[in-house]
Amino acid sequence: TSGSGISNDPAPSERMAIVTYASDNIQERSVRALIRSVRMFGGEYGGAQIYVALGDPENFPCRSLQGKGVTIVPLEMDEAIAAWPLAIKAFAAAEAEKLAAGRFRTLAWFDPATIVTGPLGELDLEGSNGAAMRPVSLLNTIGLAPGAPPDDYWKPIYEEFGLDPAVLPSFETIVDEKPVQPYFNCEIFSVDPGIGIFAEWQRVLSRLLADDRYREETCNTFQRRLFLHQAVLSGVIASRVGAERLQPLSIRTGYPFGQHERLSETKAARSLDDLSAGIFDYIWERNPGWM
Repeated sequence: TSGSGISNDPAPSERMAIVTYASDNIQERSVRALIRSVRMFGGEYGGAQIYVALGDPENFPCRSLQGKGVTIVPLEMDEAIAAWPLAIKAFAAAEAEKLAAGRFRTLAWFDPATIVTGPLGELDLEGSNGAAMRPVSLLNTIGLAPGAPPDDYWKPIYEEFGLDPAVLPSFETIVDEKPVQPYFNCEIFSVDPGIGIFAEWQRVLSRLLADDRYREETCNTFQRRLFLHQAVLSGVIASRVGAERLQPLSIRTGYPFGQHERLSETKAARSLDDLSAGIFDYIWERNPGWM
C-alpha cells in the first residue's frame, strides 16, 4: 500500500501533484513555460495540482505563475542555506510534501529548467512504489564505483543512513555509461509523499550544511558543492526506498537536452514526440535557438 494511505482510485491528475520552485525572473519564465507545457502536453496528467515554492518572495513574488491549479508556497530558509547551490530544492520539496501527503499518491519534482512534451505516466507510482528515479547523466567526480568504500564526501551520508557499499545495487550513468553506486538525477523524478522522503532530504542536508568543517573543507570543489543536494537525496532513496520499491525512470522522462550530442545512438531522441519530459538546464540562455 502507499505510504499516503490513499485507497481509492482517483483519476491520474488527481493522484499525482507536481512541485517546482522559482527564485528570480529567469526561473519565473522557465516555470511559466513548464506549467503551460504540463497543461498542453501532460495528457491525462495535464490538470495536475502544481506547487511552486518561492525562494525570494519579497523580491520575486512571481505573480505571473498564479492560476488555476497552482499553489504558491513562500519559503523561509536560513540565509546561509539559501545561498548554498540548489539547497532550496530540499526545502521546496519538503514544504510541498506536507501539502501533498494524504491527498496524492505521487509527488513529482520538476526543476525550473524542465519542460513537458508528453504524458507523464512513468512518474505515476500508482500506490505501489516509493520513488521513480533514473541514475545521473554523468559520473563526474562525485559518483562512486560499485563496492567502493565511501570517500570523505559520501561517508557522513552513508553513516547517516546506515548504507553498506558491499550490498548496495549498482546502476549505469545515462550519458557516459559508467557503473555507479546509487546516485540519482534529481531534476525530474517522483516520490510517494506519504513516506517522508523530502522531509528527510531537508533534515540531512541541513545537518551537513551546519557542519562547518564538512561544508568548508570537504565540499571544497564546485562539483562537490553543486551536487551535495543530489548526493543526500540519493542516500535517502537508497535507505528509505531501496531497490525493491524503486520504479525505474527511462531517459524518455528526464531527457538531458544539454548532453544530446553525447548520447549513444540508441539513446538519442529523434523527435520531441519520443519524449515525455526533458531537462534543458541553461540552453535557453546560452543558445536561444536550441529547440
